[in-house]
Amino acid sequence: MVTALAQDRELAFQFLDQPSFTRLSSMGGVNATSNSELLFFMQNPASLEEENTNVASFHYLNFPGGINWGSAGYQWTPGFKGQMAVGLQLVSYGEFEGFDRFGVSTGDFSAQEFNLQVSYARRKGVFNYGASVKLLGSILESYQAYAVAIDLGVIYDHPEEDLRFGFVVKNLGAPISSYLPEQKLRLPTDVRFGASFKPKYMPIRFSWTLRNLNSNERGIEEPESFGRQALEKMVWAAEIIPSENFSLQVGYNQLIRRQFSGNSGAGASGFSGGFAFRVKSFELSYARSFYNVAGASNVFGVSTNLKKKRSF
Repeated sequence: MVTALAQDRELAFQFLDQPSFTRLSSMGGVNATSNSELLFFMQNPASLEEENTNVASFHYLNFPGGINWGSAGYQWTPGFKGQMAVGLQLVSYGEFEGFDRFGVSTGDFSAQEFNLQVSYARRKGVFNYGASVKLLGSILESYQAYAVAIDLGVIYDHPEEDLRFGFVVKNLGAPISSYLPEQKLRLPTDVRFGASFKPKYMPIRFSWTLRNLNSNERGIEEPESFGRQALEKMVWAAEIIPSENFSLQVGYNQLIRRQFSGNSGAGASGFSGGFAFRVKSFELSYARSFYNVAGASNVFGVSTNLKKKRSF
């Protein structure tokens, strides 16, 4: 038996689930352990490490339907122990034609959403602890909603093997204001656990992440069995690292594949891939994620260390 779930009108700021930078997009859209790109602190604040100090990163996502996404971040060392970063995600849904209930044009309007966050992480032995504070905003024509949220995360690094475990609780918080008076909005709170491992003599790092451990209401349908429910919470990825200056990433997300399957089949939906390479003082990256037979998203990124001398 399959039970259809209606769209949750109270669940807001769901744009936070969309992977908006290259490595995350190419690795299935969900990850709790990686720090191979600065902006992973938006997935788990505990991913902030010294190796990304003074790095600035900018990414652009072109989504099917004319939706445009921008993400940017910068990490620095504060005047006390630990690492800090600031990040911004901004999405524009484009221009729309407005009409009243009688069909009379009310003019064009736009829709945007954003996430502005500050994160901090500190290492103690084999553990790295992190926290983020986020200001969320959603502006849809004349309707606006705002919220404050936090992320809490920890990453464990094995002292001898290239093995990591990550745990993060995302989007704990409450709305400041809602679109309508007396409307009660909920944030997309998500509990995630993941692991990554690189064999000693193999240039590949494998990762596996469990998402949405606090609920089973994120799919279009309620899963028929425990096995199907568990499968749709998992995201698999691999990062191939033949050299320090070049890497390839691939990922698979079963939930995306089911959600975007249609009468014409699933095609490559749920699969993703990308690459990154260094040119002088810059790292350039690209990712492509498949959502259905007809469409896919493209993400472009550039990162650089602002304290290093620029060379072209």
